[in-house]
Amino acid sequence: MKNAPPFQMKSKLIFGVSLVLLIAGVYYYGAIQKSTEEEGLNSSNLKTAALSEDAPVGFMIQVNESSPSGSDLVATYSQLYGKYQVKVYANRKFSIPTDQEIESLRLEANALNELYYKMTSEERKKIKRVSFPYAKLEVAGKVTYKKFEDLTPAERESLNC
Repeated sequence: MKNAPPFQMKSKLIFGVSLVLLIAGVYYYGAIQKSTEEEGLNSSNLKTAALSEDAPVGFMIQVNESSPSGSDLVATYSQLYGKYQVKVYANRKFSIPTDQEIESLRLEANALNELYYKMTSEERKKIKRVSFPYAKLEVAGKVTYKKFEDLTPAERESLNC
């Protein structure tokens, strides 16, 4: 082993650096999450209302008790829309969400639509409207959800799309 290839040392170095970066990222994300939660708890004139009992804790609508101005509505919508998009497209190729998770996403999409309709037409031009990526199907009296791209031609015809 006198003339060992340098590749082994490089791979150990790369592994060590990536491990350190991973740990630093986890700590950084935890600190950001904690400061965001504390900031939300310290705000005095905001009340938070969960969408439903089954809705995830991370998605909450923050409503200003006085009437919100247009820029506040756009900022709130943009923030909630970003969180919604992350949930909708997270691990979309590798996992199948349960019907309960999809239902909570539907409720979030409805809440975002309500915020969208409260905006003026000028404000609406600044943002993108939320879209719900699942079709609601009734099969043998049971409600199920399916991605639009996974619908069969017969299912598409029954939904008129």
